Amino acid sequence: MRIHKFFKVKISNLVAVIAGVLFLGLAIGFSVNDPMAFINIWGLLIVFGGTITAMLVSYSVDELINALKQARALTTPLNLDMSEDVNRILHFSKLWFRHQYAQVDAELEKLDDRFLQKGLQMVRDRQSNEDVMALLNWKISQIRSQESAVITIFRSMATFAPVFGMVGSLVGLVNMLQIIEQGSLGTASSDMALALVTTFYGLLLANLVFKPITTRLEQRRNLKIVQLTMVAEGIALIQQQRTPAAIRDILMSYVQGQYREPRAEAMKPLIAKYSV
Repeated sequence: MRIHKFFKVKISNLVAVIAGVLFLGLAIGFSVNDPMAFINIWGLLIVFGGTITAMLVSYSVDELINALKQARALTTPLNLDMSEDVNRILHFSKLWFRHQYAQVDAELEKLDDRFLQKGLQMVRDRQSNEDVMALLNWKISQIRSQESAVITIFRSMATFAPVFGMVGSLVGLVNMLQIIEQGSLGTASSDMALALVTTFYGLLLANLVFKPITTRLEQRRNLKIVQLTMVAEGIALIQQQRTPAAIRDILMSYVQGQYREPRAEAMKPLIAKYSV
């Protein structure tokens, strides 16, 4: 069921991207006499080259490579399915409630969710609530910072691309004025085309590529923060020795979007800071 939903959402995202490009191409094709006039190699070099150069000056190569890998978020489905996390937390809460600590230790070693594993291990080691919340708080801050760094890179690309489109326009206008001054009006039109098409390329890249990726990454970051905050809430409730039924009710209200106020006193700073 989940796999079917994954492919359904992913295909719909791809169809949306393809449809946007197709509509733009059809609009250009039917509204101009020569659609090939919108293809200008020098204009592309100015916009792409300028944007890439500005990014290399602003960020390291490793940061840019990592950001480009994250660009697949544009076609990746964004679904906040926290049912698996809720089931895991409820399972451990039942073990804790029944004092089956040997089974808790055995299953913690096999747990693949490092965030949940570390939090529950600290609870198992009887560390204070303040220490547990401080660590979870720090881990959420780290994830938020990592996601924000990638978002900043694509936001910078969306800023640089139109700017270098304007640079290309200025280059074309300067060349056109020089040709007019020399009296060679025959080639002035090509320079004018360069001046306009580079602005087109810059705006197209910014609004059809970089800004949608930025928006998508922001949505993914917010969903991750919601998910991690819910897991941290569950860990705090287990440490407070709440019953599995009470934990289920609180987490399910969180999943259903009905969570408005923190139920645990110790989680107030965490919820307030990472609510979206």
